[in-house]
Amino acid sequence: MEKPLLFKSIQRYFSALVGVPGETTLESRIFNSICVVGIVAMLYNIPFNYFIGLPEASLVSFLLFIALSFLYYLSRIKNKFYLTVSTGGVFVTLLLAGNYFFNAGVVGPSILLFMYVYFLLAIVSPSRQHVFWFCFNFLVVFTLLSVEYFYPDSVVGGYSSRLNQILDVGSSYLVGIVMIYLATYFFKKAYRAEQRLVEEKSVVLERLNAEKSKLFSIISHDLRSPLASVQQYIEILRETDLDDAQKKRIESDLLDVINHTQEMLFNLLSWSTTQMNGTKVELTHVNISTVLKPIIEIYKPLALKKEIQLAYSIHTPFEVVADSNMLQLIVRNLVGNAIKFTPSGGSIGVEVLESQSNCVIVVKDNGGGIKPEDKATLFSLKSRSTFGTNNEKGVGLGLFLCKEYAEVQQGKLWFESEPGVGTTFYLSLPLVRLPETVLIGKAA
Repeated sequence: MEKPLLFKSIQRYFSALVGVPGETTLESRIFNSICVVGIVAMLYNIPFNYFIGLPEASLVSFLLFIALSFLYYLSRIKNKFYLTVSTGGVFVTLLLAGNYFFNAGVVGPSILLFMYVYFLLAIVSPSRQHVFWFCFNFLVVFTLLSVEYFYPDSVVGGYSSRLNQILDVGSSYLVGIVMIYLATYFFKKAYRAEQRLVEEKSVVLERLNAEKSKLFSIISHDLRSPLASVQQYIEILRETDLDDAQKKRIESDLLDVINHTQEMLFNLLSWSTTQMNGTKVELTHVNISTVLKPIIEIYKPLALKKEIQLAYSIHTPFEVVADSNMLQLIVRNLVGNAIKFTPSGGSIGVEVLESQSNCVIVVKDNGGGIKPEDKATLFSLKSRSTFGTNNEKGVGLGLFLCKEYAEVQQGKLWFESEPGVGTTFYLSLPLVRLPETVLIGKAA
């Protein structure tokens, strides 16, 4: 059930008074809430004590009001929490000790007030101070009772009637139990808020650990393997007499390794920059043809070598609201993956479509498809790096970056895949309309 608007407004105002989670510690927020409730209680006690014929107790309540206001100022405004708790606990206890003699002594509500103060101090004070507050509170109360026993005339305050006594004790009980309720309620609420923050930090920490593991995996294996292959090819070329056909084949293989390594390094550097500096996006009007045509030209030789038909249909009037560099990285990864996982003799289609107010770039292949167990983690760092149809190796970062970059450009990236049939990736971005013309091309 949704909370009333007035209740939400009170909650926001109270949160502003006691401190915001994440900016103020749990103990400080509890202490600040106690001070706020105590200030309100003293504002009630000042006229109440005077009304029932206890002007001295009314004066002590006024002093407590001043003290609580000052403690709140030190804790909330000056952020001197531990100093405030230590000095405030002693000062308030001593004020209550003075109030004891002006508020009917043992027959008044002072003993209840000492219990409330200790309860509140036990909640907000550091655990190492709990024994001190217990002993201090017990010692003060024991001393007051002893003084009243041996010197009964020391209690100068009294009630003018039995009714006033009952009203005073009942009122103190009511104020105290309300303070305890509010303190425990806020404590539980603040504890749950702290627990949520810890859980959120745990999720972030888990993600950072996954990213660190991914980085170490890339450095220790995925980049070392292609570099070792490059070294091996160069040693063969240097130490072995090869005919022209063998040299061309090795040079071709070497070029493939370098191209794939370059792709991995580019993705790795993009990801590392994002981790260090955050994802920065510069949205402009980008012509789809300007982005797609150079990428298609770059991947023509790779498609030709694997005997893959690479067809594209680009609607040149389409412009999108995008970051040009991010868009190029996404399309480059999608086309590169399609070539990687499409077998010889296969086909890949790149097409640009209009869907309502969006431009949709479609990259479709008839490769082996994505296994059902891999679909859930395909856009995450948990995605496994796999080998292509010619043993091309990736690092598992490409699609993770594509998904992240698509979303920061206010776009969407999704896919459809069927094992043994193929995979289709869709990239949707906000569209800017231009006059209609169409460019159709084909590369094989």
